[in-house]
Amino acid sequence: MKKLKLFTLSALVMSFSAFSQESSISIEASQNITNFKFVNSEGIQDKNYNVDYSGGYALGYRYKLDFGLFFGAKLGMRQAGATYVYDNTNYQWRLNYAEARLQLGYSYSFGKLAAHINVQPYFAYLLKANQRLNNEDFDIIDTGEMKRIDYGLFASPGVSFQANDYINIYLDLNYMFGLANLETNEAQTSNNLLYGATLGAAFTIK
Repeated sequence: MKKLKLFTLSALVMSFSAFSQESSISIEASQNITNFKFVNSEGIQDKNYNVDYSGGYALGYRYKLDFGLFFGAKLGMRQAGATYVYDNTNYQWRLNYAEARLQLGYSYSFGKLAAHINVQPYFAYLLKANQRLNNEDFDIIDTGEMKRIDYGLFASPGVSFQANDYINIYLDLNYMFGLANLETNEAQTSNNLLYGATLGAAFTIK
């Protein structure tokens, strides 16, 4: 049995080594449009939440095989939030997350240009959460109104340009849906939503 496992592992290593590989590190910045999906205790979604505008940045590592498959990981910071107007009161939520992502995708090259798609499961930890009511600010972590853990999925199609042998410039369009309920009141649910664009540069490791 041990010999069979060793043979299988060796075969997998040899199959991957038959292809050329490329490793790179990346740095990127994002401009995002964020919102909440809120469902009240009666199961009715409140569609009066409005978008907020925020940003994010990340460092990453990517491992790519020559037939286009790639995988990697990212670490970064990201903002989230929404706005709401009710009974002449202006509400704004601004959340700051530390975030880790895995990524798996496929890229198809047209010379120096390439198109790609990747999916990125994420895990995020809430560092700061501010709620503004008109001109008054509240820390909603201290008040216990919001959970600190969020997780979900990014879907990111994009394009890239190979500037030279060492630098690749890319642009991703992102859609993110949070799967974790942010509410401490389990009778209702809030999920993070995001649309955005990411501009980044990947540096090949030779």
